[in-house]
Amino acid sequence: MGNIKLLTFLTAALLLALSLPAQAQINRDYQLANRLMQKNQYEKALPMLEELHQNNPDNFNYAKTLINCLIQLKQYERGIPVAESFSDQPNFSGEANIILGELYHYKGSTEKALEIWKANLDAHYKKLQVYVETARTMINRREYMEAVDVYKKARIDFNNESFFFGDIANAYMQAGEYELAIQEWLKLLEESPGQMSYIQRSLLRYNDPLLYDITIVELDERLDNLSTAEDEYETFFKLQIWLLQENKLFQRALSTAKTYENRSSSLNYSLFNLGRQLTDNNEFKLAEEAFSYYIEKSFGEIKWRSMEELANTYSKWAKYLEDYSLDYTNKKDSLYQLASVMLDSIETETSNYSRMGNVHIKQAEIALDHVFDLDEAEQSLEKLQNLPSMIESPELAYLEGRIQIAKKNYPQARIALTKANKLADIGGLAEKTRYFLALTDFYAGDYEFATIQLKSLGRQNTSYYANDALELRLWLQQGIAEDSTGSSLDRFADAVFKYNNGESAKSNDQFLDMIEDPAFRALKDDAMLFYVNTYDQNAREKLANLSQFLSENNYSPVKEKLMWKQANLAEQTGLSVLPGNCSSTENCFSSENPDETKNAHDIYEELIIQYPKGFYAPYARERLTELTNENS
Repeated sequence: MGNIKLLTFLTAALLLALSLPAQAQINRDYQLANRLMQKNQYEKALPMLEELHQNNPDNFNYAKTLINCLIQLKQYERGIPVAESFSDQPNFSGEANIILGELYHYKGSTEKALEIWKANLDAHYKKLQVYVETARTMINRREYMEAVDVYKKARIDFNNESFFFGDIANAYMQAGEYELAIQEWLKLLEESPGQMSYIQRSLLRYNDPLLYDITIVELDERLDNLSTAEDEYETFFKLQIWLLQENKLFQRALSTAKTYENRSSSLNYSLFNLGRQLTDNNEFKLAEEAFSYYIEKSFGEIKWRSMEELANTYSKWAKYLEDYSLDYTNKKDSLYQLASVMLDSIETETSNYSRMGNVHIKQAEIALDHVFDLDEAEQSLEKLQNLPSMIESPELAYLEGRIQIAKKNYPQARIALTKANKLADIGGLAEKTRYFLALTDFYAGDYEFATIQLKSLGRQNTSYYANDALELRLWLQQGIAEDSTGSSLDRFADAVFKYNNGESAKSNDQFLDMIEDPAFRALKDDAMLFYVNTYDQNAREKLANLSQFLSENNYSPVKEKLMWKQANLAEQTGLSVLPGNCSSTENCFSSENPDETKNAHDIYEELIIQYPKGFYAPYARERLTELTNENS
């Protein structure tokens, strides 16, 4: 008996030892065939896969790879019997029949393919994965509506209406059935409001204006047929407002929000939230209308907060016009005045406003940045110090730092702003204090430290001072690269300080000296921008100096903006300039032949031609239209 057992064991071991090299060879052949497939060398892979299938007819993986190779070679007929050999095997029949239907579809037998797929679903009605793979295969074969039917059948068979919302909508989209896709998305939103971000991503991914239009219309109809008290109203409203703003239909967004507010029995603040978004999108006039709604129709905290936000809108509006040289009539002064009126009105009406500290800070910022009244800023600081909620606050330290900058007490300014930055940690105030720390170092001549301060703002591009931070970073880079001693930056920084602190006449002379100095090169373009942006300088003289500068510096990095200013000045003065021959300010406007000169209309046209997709192109077109209407 013992000898028999030993003999059996030895025989089994021998068979195993003999089979291992053979199995290893099979695995190597399969891997090699797969690599050839990955390299699109299907003809070379085919004989190896056929041999593997022939020697291992029960191996479904080998069979699938063989069928895939045959599909790539468009030999669909040869793949059909391979798939059929597994179609009745319980472990593989579900997937095998999906592949079999796919082969018939490739070969053009669409009805046969659909018949196989549907029969397969009936046979495997309890296997969700069969539904998923069948629908995916149908979509790959562009049978989108058939795939929708499969997804809907799965909902019924598994008694779950939440299945495949996204898949059905995407199938409808690919079939061009936009309205059905939108209805599916909105049904999903109705069932699960938390899925709004998914729907927004889907809309952005398709990026189709027709899709946006249909969605907006569908949402309008639903909102009209719903009561504002129903939960779905707010959900659909949020999607509608987002979609309108994405399509830059800001006026329509305002009307929609106003309708929501008017139809509601109590304030829902839809206009308030929209007003802040409109301000962020530089739609200041519409934001003004949004906040004014609550100023006129509410009282207490809501009214005061709306007044504060409106003041903030006016300030941002003024700064936007100033930053991009879009202020043709010195409108920014009136906007800052309106902001001051709003803030003063809050202070006059109440001392109990919960955000009174913010009011005093904004009053001080306007006093420092625009009115240039240091006494008024210090009065606001004193009021802030008397508020119990502001003791040891970052806002208090920030304002102290700002006032010290205006006094040129840079060491004290650094201490206060550093304290504010540490207390603020993150957020808008932290970004603001970091910018003013860099500006302090810039004014003080510590350019290396200014550069370090700005590095932490490298990824911040949405704050109120984002443009200023970028501008300062470029000044430092250009100035240090041109002159490592910093002498050019010293001149420039001193002029910038005067410009930003109410001494524009003195700064104007300094900037003009830099422009006319041949040795001053790195920041000459920026000096010219400051020079032409001052309002107390003679417009004719500015136009002459700017025209001469442009004729001598044809490749300025800020040429588009300088041309814009040249056109503005030409429009303001009614003068025409000599193109390319303005060798001095004295002969910029004189010519024996008027056809040789360029007026404002000509410069706007030239700007559009040279920078058709530039920032100022739409504004130039707008000015051309107005000039044409004035002359007609």
